[in-house]
Amino acid sequence: MSFSLQTRVVRRVGWAGALSLAPYATIKTYWACGGRAGMPPEWEMVAEFRKNGAPSAVIWMERHGLDFTALLAAVGAVLVLALAWDWGRRLPSLSLLIPAWSGAVFFVPYGLLAAVFALAGGSADDGPSLTPWIAVAGVLAFCGVGGSLGVCAWSYRRRTHP
Repeated sequence: MSFSLQTRVVRRVGWAGALSLAPYATIKTYWACGGRAGMPPEWEMVAEFRKNGAPSAVIWMERHGLDFTALLAAVGAVLVLALAWDWGRRLPSLSLLIPAWSGAVFFVPYGLLAAVFALAGGSADDGPSLTPWIAVAGVLAFCGVGGSLGVCAWSYRRRTHP
């Protein structure tokens, strides 16, 4: 495979990973702004955060329309694009590779596990389940960015440390 073809493929994988996060981040932002579509009727996002012991800053953000996981999705999109494009070479390689490898190892299995739970028709804690299209957005986000991080990190490592 020539360098230019490999570069184009990696950039497309990077864009695919970044774009796979868009539905998830959009839904989470919509919920943080008070939207209810896709949520079980009795479920309240801020109450869930409080119940699970979330820091007060996270609860404050959620009450003001900022979901911390949507913000992390934006960071993940920038990370995968930094690995795929040349501007990422300006950053210290370990500052990209450590979170990229960690994300690849964590997100792909998490996404697959979420898919199994969704197909089984329940949630991990037997609480109220979300609508199926929410599960699809989550599985797409986690598997998409996880796989993309793995491919782009591998390519970045080969390109920067021959």
